[in-house]
Amino acid sequence: MPAAKFLRRVLNRSSTATNDGRLAMPAASTAVAPLAVVQEEEGSTAAGPVLVGTAASIYEAPTDFTETLSMDGEGKMPMSETSELDEKDAVQDVVAQDGALEEAAGQEGQGDQAADGVSHTPQPRNAGFVRSFSNVVCIIIGTGCLQIPYAFAKTGWIGVLIVVLSAFIGGYTGILTIRCLYYQGPMGHRLHSFPQIGRAAFGPWGQYATQFFNYLYTLGTTCLYIILSGQFIYQLVSTLGVMVSQKVWMVVVAIIMWIPVAILKEMSEAAVMAVFGLLASVVVILIATVMSIIQPYVVMHPAAPAPTHDVAIGIGIPVALSSIVFSFAGSVVYPHVEASMRKPKQWPTVVFTAMTFCAVCYLLIGVAGYWAYGDLVVSPVLDSIPTGAPATVAKIMITAHVIIAAPIMFLSFFLEVENQWKITPERLGKKREFTVRLIYRSAVVAVVCGVSLAIPYFADFLSLISSIACVTMFAIIPVVCYLKLYGHRIAPWYEKIWMVFVLAIGAVASIWGSIDAIKNLISDASRG
Repeated sequence: MPAAKFLRRVLNRSSTATNDGRLAMPAASTAVAPLAVVQEEEGSTAAGPVLVGTAASIYEAPTDFTETLSMDGEGKMPMSETSELDEKDAVQDVVAQDGALEEAAGQEGQGDQAADGVSHTPQPRNAGFVRSFSNVVCIIIGTGCLQIPYAFAKTGWIGVLIVVLSAFIGGYTGILTIRCLYYQGPMGHRLHSFPQIGRAAFGPWGQYATQFFNYLYTLGTTCLYIILSGQFIYQLVSTLGVMVSQKVWMVVVAIIMWIPVAILKEMSEAAVMAVFGLLASVVVILIATVMSIIQPYVVMHPAAPAPTHDVAIGIGIPVALSSIVFSFAGSVVYPHVEASMRKPKQWPTVVFTAMTFCAVCYLLIGVAGYWAYGDLVVSPVLDSIPTGAPATVAKIMITAHVIIAAPIMFLSFFLEVENQWKITPERLGKKREFTVRLIYRSAVVAVVCGVSLAIPYFADFLSLISSIACVTMFAIIPVVCYLKLYGHRIAPWYEKIWMVFVLAIGAVASIWGSIDAIKNLISDASRG
């Protein structure tokens, strides 16, 4: 199956057909509404997919598009009766196996109650395309861009293909993630987070496993932000004669991050921060790219042997793969970004545009950095370019970016915890809710800062987090949960092959990368 047709199939899942062959139009309201059931005829409930809330007509159970033709760009011909019956059987089989989920959710669907039995108050859907794009890119393109040239040094020039492949995987699994949120469970409401997806697919143990990887990735990434910011601030102020240790600056950074965490309540409130973070990352990438081209290693050290370049380094591909995947990971915030979108139908375009933009930026800094410094490039790459005003500006900008990105990452964690423990004004009252929220958010920031102080090894810690949690959330959990929720029969054969390939990539990167990262971390810690 041509790649263009496969990509069109993934992106063109917004228009839908009801069981009587009519196109289902998106709901006029932008709020997440209660269960909406499509009926074949009066008094009978359709056995096919249940349409849920605003995006019901956007993210309903998938159809077999192998026999679907595009009409006018907005609608598609309805699928055949045989494939429709197969889809019904597949969805009904999954629902029948979710007895534990049904018991946990209860028999009555009053209020906006998710599959885990937790009531949720939908956040306002007021984010446009630019704001949603900025939120995704601000999380994706952060510290990972500084690791790309070092990853190329581990893989050789074949790293270019890995970047492109990772971008496509990221867009694909990003769409699968949101489709899983709209799976019609026993309560028929949109899910709100990755843990709820895990519970809907595999019951309580699926929820616990997903929570582990989700929280490890979220909090581990914020640890990286604190480590990197403290490291850069220390390097900047030490040149001015300010002799304050790196750990002190890490504490200062954590306090600065805590301020917006204490003030902001919803993801939509972080729009200005996301836009500024995006601009800061672009500036850093441009500076690092230009300086690498102007001041390569042979110019900086004319008497030293020139660095080497390889086409492919097989032994380093699995390890570097986890770092490159980390550079495209942002899946933990996808449910919250999509929940704030004014037009959720635009989500596939948002996520693929974000992945394409990040891939272009990564190729710029990766190719330039590896060409300039070869196997001698270090992580972060800003430590490889010559010192001076450009390097100083880049470090200031990336420091500002990670300080801004951390609250956005924190918010994805806090929103899930607040929903799970029902920390809402309706239940506690405005003053008590604010007090409880402030106390536990402050405690989490303090714990993350303490972990950051204990493990100040940026490159090794980045590899470990990306291998254990990031790769799992990026490539494995979305595919596995999607297959469990919707059934393998609704995916055409070529997409099944692609899913197996994605799972294999994730497994290799996670296992091999974790082993290598732990070895390096132990080695660096022993040397002090």
